[in-house]
Amino acid sequence: MQHNQGIISPERWTAIIPAAGRGSRLGFDQPKILFPVAGRPILDWLLDFLLPVSSRVVLVLSPDGRGSVEKTLKDTWTTAWQQGRFQIAVQSTPTGMGDAVAIGLENVKTENTAIVWGDQAGLRPESVRACFAAHQTSADAAVTFPTVWREQPYIHFGRDEAGRITSLLQAREGDTMPAKGESDTGFFCFRTVTLKSLLSDLRHSPDLAGGKGTGEFNFLPAILLAAKRGLTILTPQVVSMEETMGVNSREDALQLEKYLRSTACHP
Repeated sequence: MQHNQGIISPERWTAIIPAAGRGSRLGFDQPKILFPVAGRPILDWLLDFLLPVSSRVVLVLSPDGRGSVEKTLKDTWTTAWQQGRFQIAVQSTPTGMGDAVAIGLENVKTENTAIVWGDQAGLRPESVRACFAAHQTSADAAVTFPTVWREQPYIHFGRDEAGRITSLLQAREGDTMPAKGESDTGFFCFRTVTLKSLLSDLRHSPDLAGGKGTGEFNFLPAILLAAKRGLTILTPQVVSMEETMGVNSREDALQLEKYLRSTACHP
């Protein structure tokens, strides 16, 4: 897989990790982001590829998860903590990923914002760098997010004949899904001012924000809204299917561990 490894300016980037979930489905009594995979907390894997390309990482946590995550940051990532490269934001109630990202955005002052879901530990540094570079070097890209085609998708972005995104289907919202679909990879890059505008407009337009099944303020409709407004959206095919494995069960964790141990990512 060819990756565009352009020059990245970390001072132009802040990364947001929405991580307010607990590890209850994993039989884990700590925040899910601290669940160990291949000998390290998920958080460590995320920071491996985010800190080298971002000036700051904002973690959006639950009130009761804040203390244990802060302790991990102080103990394991001491230098970055002392340099002020972490910011903690709190999502008091689990009202959706759109809300979590909006809370994190309150702490962002850089030109660009990257969002990575808190269980996407399989993303490879070169894939992340390729997307950062593609977004940063494009004069007009408002959104850049890698996609993959998968069987029985959880998410599907529909396109017209010209390749423009025209629809968004979400299994969790009760949408009828295709047998094969184009999905996100839990990793997104935005121009910060654009993301703030999109989320603000979605918050005031519940019909656009989705959540008809879950009642949550969803995040992915921001991409559909950007498409409807004719903004430039890049969807580089630089992430492999293996990199997209989330961690929602012990079986998921074992599969991800097997993958991480098979790659050069593992120390």
